[in-house]
Amino acid sequence: MRAFPFWRYYGGKFRAAPRYPKPIHGTIIEPFAGAAGYALRYPDLEVILVERYAVLAEMWRFLLGTTPAEVRRIPAVEHVDELPAWVPEGARHLVGFAMNNATVSPSKQLSAGRKKMTLLGRRYEGWNDAQRERVALQVPIVKHWRIIEGDYTAAPTVRATWFVDPPYSNKVGSYYVHSDVDYSALAAWCQERVGQVIVCENEGATWLPFRPFATFKAGINGSGSKEVIWTGGLGA
Repeated sequence: MRAFPFWRYYGGKFRAAPRYPKPIHGTIIEPFAGAAGYALRYPDLEVILVERYAVLAEMWRFLLGTTPAEVRRIPAVEHVDELPAWVPEGARHLVGFAMNNATVSPSKQLSAGRKKMTLLGRRYEGWNDAQRERVALQVPIVKHWRIIEGDYTAAPTVRATWFVDPPYSNKVGSYYVHSDVDYSALAAWCQERVGQVIVCENEGATWLPFRPFATFKAGINGSGSKEVIWTGGLGA
């Protein structure tokens, strides 16, 4: 079964993932997990997510530990405070992310823009029946994944395909809850990984010898996001 993002996260790579190199190992590690856009393109592989932001880590613990029946019990709402007291914290965060589009943290209520979209019949706007069912159908697909709460250095030292998508070293990356990255240390760490390493960044980044990669989705000024990439790894 094809998987889709469980929520729309700021800077998510799901749409762009097919343009990045395919994994050549049976394990994918995303040390800046976010919504795991790359791993969701290959959900049948062994996947290890590492996430520093406690809210996202709790969401992943919920998703990896829940069942379709439990997801289907969560009522459709337009405000997180409408949820019954029994709904787990991770599920509350998930509902909060459903309330808005491509945010860095969960919202409390459905945004005005998304309310308009629901009136136009868009199925996956907010925490509605369609969105809940999508999540319910997908949780069995990721049951074998693992989540580690911590920064990227908490990742296990194993041979794997490493998809490294940190907060970018510019204004775009500053909006994340945790954007205080020591890029010199991260560069050294990336070069020491065993296996296939794919590192994402924006044009202008210099902490690794990046090369031009692609322009993704045009922005307000029409220029789009100019992405660069570094690939390497020991004994890939």
